[in-house]
Amino acid sequence: MRTRQLSASAVALKRHCHNVIDALGSRTPPEAFLFRGNAYFALGQPYFAIADYNTAAQVLQLSGRHQRQCYEALDHFPEYQVGTYPADNSHLHLYVQPYMNENCEVNQVDGVVGRGVVAKENLLRGCVVVHAAAPWIRYPMDDGLCAFCAKPLPDRFFTCTNPNCHEEYCSRDCRTMALSLYHSRSCCNEGFQALELDVYTQMKASGTSTERNAAAAQLLMLRVLAVSVQQQMIPSALSELRILSGRLLFSPRVLAHSFLEIYERFTRSCHTATSISYEEMIGVLARVTANCFHRDTCVELNLSRSMLNHSCVANAAEDLHSGEIKTTRDVARGEELTINYYPQLKHLSFEERSKELERRGFECHCSQCRREKAMERMDLNQ
Repeated sequence: MRTRQLSASAVALKRHCHNVIDALGSRTPPEAFLFRGNAYFALGQPYFAIADYNTAAQVLQLSGRHQRQCYEALDHFPEYQVGTYPADNSHLHLYVQPYMNENCEVNQVDGVVGRGVVAKENLLRGCVVVHAAAPWIRYPMDDGLCAFCAKPLPDRFFTCTNPNCHEEYCSRDCRTMALSLYHSRSCCNEGFQALELDVYTQMKASGTSTERNAAAAQLLMLRVLAVSVQQQMIPSALSELRILSGRLLFSPRVLAHSFLEIYERFTRSCHTATSISYEEMIGVLARVTANCFHRDTCVELNLSRSMLNHSCVANAAEDLHSGEIKTTRDVARGEELTINYYPQLKHLSFEERSKELERRGFECHCSQCRREKAMERMDLNQ
């Protein structure tokens, strides 16, 4: 009972400090960050507490005791933890329903999978489930590609209006759309651009596809954060982001060290310490990681397609020519429509496939994995 009361008190303190910081902005007393850090620590989130303690220490003469207790606590944490972030259906009518077959709907599947796309009527093989739609936002993963649409640059490409900016575009329209969506506030921000280029360099130097995809997701996260800075909104309030749920397998020690550096560089360059908390940034990364699609040339967020859950025995797939999601077999009324996020893994054994999915911060609950997991348990009990 006492533990529950302490947890409720910590939640209330965190919420109060957050409201104070949000209301006062640049006039926020540093004690608000100190107290919010105490709340995070009490809630068992020392990696978030460190960020607030560091912010408070920029003004207050702290001894470093608060940060030390966080690092000492992290020594007893597991190597990895999972963070989950909920979604709401407030803007599905704008970003999802116009592209979805009228005989399909976004609905609750079950308590484990959560939300998904369900067939309202029987669907034949080859039926279009989700019509082709341009992604909300992309990040190119190679040089020589348009910064906005990720298509190869023509001989006569368009540079940014700022001569010191690294972004290049295939057309004047792409440059205009980039400026209107995310680029006008970050274009002349040298600190933000340096951070972006450092993460891009890290991605290019990655030794494995897992490391490369993780760095690509961080780049897409930075682009989403640039959207929020340009619109002067906290990221989780963006209508495009609110409809996405998030799940992130993370290392508490990484959040307290190398990734914290990314956050602090971002807040210094964009002056967002009072508007975007470290927890908020991790929420963006969780939603991006769980919903982005890795293409040959870019990583992207496609909102309508993100509603489809993964299955190792998916009943729908992308038509490479049209970009539509179509059923690959007949689908019965009430059945969930799924795609395979990692088709290159489908021929592996359950044990190998589970390990590969775990490395990607993902646990599959499809019918095949549930059946094979049950069979594995039976074998162990015999």
